Amino acid sequence: MEYIETIRTALGEFWVALRENKNHTSEISMLAVTALAAISTSFAAIATRNSTKVSEATLIHTQKTSRRDEFISRYTLLLEQHKEQLNVVKSYLDTVKGKELLHKLIEGTDHQTAFKTLQGYNILSPYMRVLYHLLRHISAHYIDNATTEDKKKYSSIVRSLIRNDVLFLIAVNSSYVIEGNEENDYGKYLKLLREFDFFEHALFFSANDVAPGLKKDAVSKAANEVIKELVGNHFIFIVYDKSHLEFKSAKFSMPFIVSCIYDNPLHKESVACLEGLEARINEETRTACEKYVARNRNEGERGLSLHDYYGRKYFNETDSLRSELDKSWRIDPDVYQNLPEVDDRYIEAYLTELKAGRPEALPVHCYIKTFGTNNAVVLRNSRDFLKECENLLSWQKHLHCVENRDADREFIQLEKLRLSDFRSAVLRQRLTA
Repeated sequence: MEYIETIRTALGEFWVALRENKNHTSEISMLAVTALAAISTSFAAIATRNSTKVSEATLIHTQKTSRRDEFISRYTLLLEQHKEQLNVVKSYLDTVKGKELLHKLIEGTDHQTAFKTLQGYNILSPYMRVLYHLLRHISAHYIDNATTEDKKKYSSIVRSLIRNDVLFLIAVNSSYVIEGNEENDYGKYLKLLREFDFFEHALFFSANDVAPGLKKDAVSKAANEVIKELVGNHFIFIVYDKSHLEFKSAKFSMPFIVSCIYDNPLHKESVACLEGLEARINEETRTACEKYVARNRNEGERGLSLHDYYGRKYFNETDSLRSELDKSWRIDPDVYQNLPEVDDRYIEAYLTELKAGRPEALPVHCYIKTFGTNNAVVLRNSRDFLKECENLLSWQKHLHCVENRDADREFIQLEKLRLSDFRSAVLRQRLTA
């Protein structure tokens, strides 16, 4: 700009001199020379500046080319190391021990245990480290201002080499990144995998299949297995003394868990299933209670084993008849015929007093029936009858509690809390915040 201003000044002075028409030929000539010199200097400066820009552009291009060459060189080296370690992993997974490991991770363990199993695993760890360094190299050392899509051209080459069961192991290896409310070192690994959408074609539910394919019903099957265990535990809880039982552990498989954490073909279905667990628990346990009550109500109304007392004859335990029966266990048919008989009115009256908590009002009877041609006697005493009646009332009360959902309220609350904690723990591992 200063050269242009100099030119303007010189030309201006030259023009003023001409207009005044003074006889200062030498001065005008000097001004003309000055103007021409300024013009020449300006053009030279512009040429120099353009030359500098070209040099800078050439330098930048050279630097970019050099950096790209360095990136490719390092990428190629890491890719070769990755292939070598990948072959080691694939060979191991084809062995009996490798298949056992995969089966254990898929079917027989919880999330944290699966994650810990792969930590420091001698055969797998070298591969996991090489893959991490390779992905980090792509993410951090590609050309400046490169988009993720540009970088994916290189990460996709890596992913295309990895078979499905190995993808599952990679997912498990970096799936437990929040420990004690803090992000561990594996969080960096998970973020790289998410950056490159590494599992967009992974089939986690087919991890141990020879020819893996998309199992569209895999999510619902995984959920159904958990619901089945929970309903089984629920049945035990409402029928038996829960304080003396150990429930089967109802847990989701690792394919389901990593499907919730990473984007994959079944991610949305998996998360939707996870979010809908509480509603399913409510519905399944409600249906289970209704079926249980319907199945057992008739038996309760019949009086469980009280049906064995219907038609029996009874008498006071203090009667002399009791001592006679203790001797012979036979009774005269006429005497037997004249004894009163247990019927609905008798049982109803007995149960009424028992419900009212008036044990002193309960009759103390012996209950007998005969069999065979010689009128042999089968006798039950008042304690036997009392126990059966107490069992009946307890059973009826139990059915009432089940029907009103009092019997399983604690179970439902505990399971909802456990499932809520599980859902939060799994979704927190996504590191989407």
